[in-house]
Amino acid sequence: MRRIFQVVTVAAGFLLMAGSAFAASGFEVGVRGAYWFPKLTGSAQTNAIGDTRFDFKETLGVMDENIPFGEAFLRFGNTTIRVGYAQLDFDGNKELTQTVVFNGTTYSVNDNVISSLDLKMIDGEVQYDFLRPDVGVAGFNLGLLLKVKYVDGKVELRNSTTTEMKDFKAPIPMIGAAAGVGFLKDMVRVDARAAGIAYSGNHLFEADAYASFAPLPFVRIQGGYRYIDLKIDKDGTLASFKLDGPYVGAQLSF
Repeated sequence: MRRIFQVVTVAAGFLLMAGSAFAASGFEVGVRGAYWFPKLTGSAQTNAIGDTRFDFKETLGVMDENIPFGEAFLRFGNTTIRVGYAQLDFDGNKELTQTVVFNGTTYSVNDNVISSLDLKMIDGEVQYDFLRPDVGVAGFNLGLLLKVKYVDGKVELRNSTTTEMKDFKAPIPMIGAAAGVGFLKDMVRVDARAAGIAYSGNHLFEADAYASFAPLPFVRIQGGYRYIDLKIDKDGTLASFKLDGPYVGAQLSF
């Protein structure tokens, strides 16, 4: 969690310095942090000859984990720039009920296998609102979203005698849309963002929707739902997983 806060703090500082050049109305800079409660489903397979596909939960007993994530943003006029970071660490410990061949190594039935799925995700995105009217005490926005998610993942299996590990890394560009509506001068808001891409059997789809309330100036309490669906064949590893669930968080901005 400390690494997440460090990344977001540095990014917020950078955006704040960059934002000093924009004194026009509509300027906003801030940070957002949340605690996510996702459910994990997915599987993996390495590309060595004879390797088997295994399910993270059913085969390896990988457990769900709660995940903090953070984001820094800068808005000037109709354009918003965001950077975000999340680190996901899932662990399993189970006696196998089927043989698993991973990276050319065989883990037999009745072997006790300790496993891990680790993912670091760094996001960079630009949102341009082509509609952003202000209608009295209410307002809304609708815009285009361009995003790049850098995924750095690692899958590891080990028993009493052997440890095998495979990693995969890739920047993944996406395109999507963003929308929001605010009431009482944005004291209450509902926002949503969705982006995705599919190519050559790979895909990444992501969505984030949340409601928020500002009980104090510069402070906003949020609750939402986040969804990620990733399938990637990279660096000799085929990994497919979904993460979805609610989260709670807060935003500080000015």
